[in-house]
Amino acid sequence: MTGHQLIQRDLLAFYDRSRRDLPWRTSANPYAVWVSEVMLQQTRVSTVLRYFPAWMKRFPSVKALAGAPEADVLHAWQGLGYYSRARRLHGAAKAVVERHGGELPSDPEALRALPGVGAYSAGAIASIAFGLPEPIVDGNVVRVLSRAFGLRGDPEKAPLKRALWTLARELVPAERPGDFNQALMELGATVCTPRSPICDNCPLRARCVARSEGLVEKLPELKRRDAPTPVRVAAAIVRANRRVLVVQVPDDAPRWAGLYVFPQVERGARESAKQAAERAVRDHAGLAVDVERQRAVVNHTITRFRITLEAFDASVKTPRARPSARASFVRPSELEDLAMPAPHRKLARLLFAENTP
Repeated sequence: MTGHQLIQRDLLAFYDRSRRDLPWRTSANPYAVWVSEVMLQQTRVSTVLRYFPAWMKRFPSVKALAGAPEADVLHAWQGLGYYSRARRLHGAAKAVVERHGGELPSDPEALRALPGVGAYSAGAIASIAFGLPEPIVDGNVVRVLSRAFGLRGDPEKAPLKRALWTLARELVPAERPGDFNQALMELGATVCTPRSPICDNCPLRARCVARSEGLVEKLPELKRRDAPTPVRVAAAIVRANRRVLVVQVPDDAPRWAGLYVFPQVERGARESAKQAAERAVRDHAGLAVDVERQRAVVNHTITRFRITLEAFDASVKTPRARPSARASFVRPSELEDLAMPAPHRKLARLLFAENTP
């Protein structure tokens, strides 16, 4: 056997005896494979386990997803974060209906031509759902291959990135390519972990370059991430006639586009939280308010930002004034039906609890 064949044999044996029982592995439904792979990007498996069954029940097919309003898609996605993934998934589903009659194509090039479907997703769908020997490279695969083959350099830069994709393509077997790709990811997720890997349990330990050269903790040579940037945000919880004011974030906003929030703004350097909350309502709803006591402080980290959200109760100065087009008053119970980012969802649940007998 060649070295690559030995790796294939050992990884498939590892997968057969150690793979986790995950709902998206129970069938080779291309749509289910696609949804699971998109959900798993930048999200823990434990989180996806809570959302995947509900998503598949709500949108059981590509056609069902394509025909759903974006608001429903975003509502079903809330809690998974990185909402751009949901929008891309929704847009690609529409493209599949238009171009392929609602059935995901098996051809990797046709998959990559879909909006938002990159090389990784196309490789996962083609190999897992259609049994084609297409490679995948994600964070887990990068770690496994970098350590097993002793690859130096930044895997996010072109030279090593190309080398990793070439190596992954050379390794993926014609037989059971989907299981092999999942074995690579499973190994990275459960054994060859970023910190304190369990090398004694690794099926590749005998030929792992990083292990033999003492480089396990140094590979892959990822660029050090900057500390999250602090962002101070103030929001107003405006009540009128047993309703509460919400605003839909514009579609071109850099964060939380299309979602619903309580009026909020980032605080100015010399602006108090109360002043910012008053400005938030004026700028986003066109209403003048009296800002009252602080309701809650919510901390949330997203990508490279650490958000501190201070929320204040507020009342409208002119009760009969109407909010601007993107703002509306809703019953507290209706907040559950709106797609809201995590910090505002926490505030909404606080309100909902207050209004539930």
